[in-house]
Amino acid sequence: MKKNYVVIICLIIIVCVLAIGFAAFSSNLTINGTGRIDSTWDVEIIDITSKNKVGSAYDTVAPIYTSTSATFKTTLILPGDSMTYDVTVKNKGSLDAKVSKITLTDSKNPAIIFETSGINENDLLKAGKTQVFKVIVSYNSDITSQPETLNSSLTVKLDYVQNK
Repeated sequence: MKKNYVVIICLIIIVCVLAIGFAAFSSNLTINGTGRIDSTWDVEIIDITSKNKVGSAYDTVAPIYTSTSATFKTTLILPGDSMTYDVTVKNKGSLDAKVSKITLTDSKNPAIIFETSGINENDLLKAGKTQVFKVIVSYNSDITSQPETLNSSLTVKLDYVQNK
């Protein structure tokens, strides 16, 4: 019988310890403070200029750009024709940016070659800096017969991410 009293008293003590432990850890924790972010993100294409016209090449429509893409519509007449464009990108923000992806979407005309130079994926554009890259549209010299159309359309899309 005494043994039962000892077991009951031990169980009561264990329950009391658990209740006190639960009460101690279930109290509310209040943290007061403020946070502020002063950085800005603003990377965009700010200009396109035609720099080097070779032969009879001309802009079908003046280049059009948004903050992250540039579209070129060029007409080429003869083999050797080409047009070079300078595209200016500026990081107007306070965070360094990195080119995560460059997407070229063209009209798939085999007589026309598109090239970009001066920009690559993973290139860094520091805050406040400007970068100029080239887009070259040229008549494919490997074409042996004149295609029906020598109009081209190219869109270059730039995806930037924050540099870590």
